[in-house]
Amino acid sequence: MESITQEQVQKAINAFLTSQYDKKTEAEQKQLLKAQQEQDLNKIAELNELLHSAKQKYQLENWMEDAATRMAKQLNFGTHISKGIHPDAKGDNVTFLKQVTHKYFGTHSIQSDLIDANGNAAALPLAAFFSQIVDEQKELKISDLIIAKHPSLNNVFSEDKELSVQYQQAFFSALNNYINTPTTHERNKQMLWPITPESNQYITVIPLYPSVLAYNFYLKLNNLRFSDENKQARDDRYKKTAEHKPYISFNDIAVTQLGGTKPQNISSLMSKQGGRNYLLPSLPPKFKQIKSFNIPAYSDTIFNKNLEYRCRETFKALTRLIKTDYNNVNIRSARQAILDDLLYQILAIASTIQQTERAGWTLDYALDYSEKLWLDPMRAEFEGQEQFLKDRETTEWRKDISKRFANWLNGRLKEEIKHAKHEFADAENKEWQKEMADMIAQSQRQGQGVFL
Repeated sequence: MESITQEQVQKAINAFLTSQYDKKTEAEQKQLLKAQQEQDLNKIAELNELLHSAKQKYQLENWMEDAATRMAKQLNFGTHISKGIHPDAKGDNVTFLKQVTHKYFGTHSIQSDLIDANGNAAALPLAAFFSQIVDEQKELKISDLIIAKHPSLNNVFSEDKELSVQYQQAFFSALNNYINTPTTHERNKQMLWPITPESNQYITVIPLYPSVLAYNFYLKLNNLRFSDENKQARDDRYKKTAEHKPYISFNDIAVTQLGGTKPQNISSLMSKQGGRNYLLPSLPPKFKQIKSFNIPAYSDTIFNKNLEYRCRETFKALTRLIKTDYNNVNIRSARQAILDDLLYQILAIASTIQQTERAGWTLDYALDYSEKLWLDPMRAEFEGQEQFLKDRETTEWRKDISKRFANWLNGRLKEEIKHAKHEFADAENKEWQKEMADMIAQSQRQGQGVFL
């Protein structure tokens, strides 16, 4: 900041005043150009008079006097604004000083020197003036220099040195927003926060809207969603010849609109974002009760009555389909879908056992060795379990799991459909084995830990 010169500041001020003049007189300048082309002398004279009046308004001395004596008193600056809670609230805005000892996310977490402003909408150009960039590389604004009382501001607000000092002080006071006696308003919300549970003492908490934080979040989200790179990556996913790259997508974003059709009545930053404020999902967790799969210590397999009960609805659907005695492509497709569902349920149960049971739990159980290798993968990390680790790295136990599943399913179907026992011979048994083996292979390809 030390390298900023008076000439840079004067250049930034002139650029701001010129842009304000062009913005406010854009229509008149177009009309003047048209009148000159048509040689309409009366219209030219009328427009020149209007433009001369506007140019006088945006002369340095005139605009700075108005800004320091009127606008600065009609705007309230701060990082947290009252009107964000309710548009009619007339409480104080607060400028958050970044002095915190905790690690919770908040305004102090963002790298931004922005300060929001609200009040008389006609005075909002002063907020734009404070945001005028002086040095693009360093991203220094006029407000940064005013707050720092930088020497480059000497005599830049007026040719009269005393007036320039007075204007600078007025701008400094407005930006710092010193509050001796904080005021709230009936439209502001209030919370009574107890100091100690034992006493009846409390403090009154007045929540304000974190405008600067919300604005930075709005910009960040828009840059991520609508950047050229992200848009191109989304479009390329439908092109076979394009290089597919990851892209960012946000689901279930809510938008709150503050200020209605006039967001400038809320604040300067709210006007820049069109009143739109993004809300990411902030829902309470949904707790789902998961019944543990009980394996008796004396049981030699999980393919038992307990497993059949856990998969009872799918098992019933499979038996009902087989009992129809039909055999066409639709029936076979439906049977395949039900069988896949049954296999997914079994793999989900196995995954739950692997993740919830303590490592090495099968040491005290009578389970078949293949199922121990399957359901207790962390046991391989125990000292003295080198053979267990070696056996688990083979493929034989996976084949045995497929066979045990096929035998269990075949046996249960024979019991359920006694008149169709002949349908569940070796051919069907091999088919069940193949389905389980395919599911195991698919699980491994997807990197799922159930069979890794």
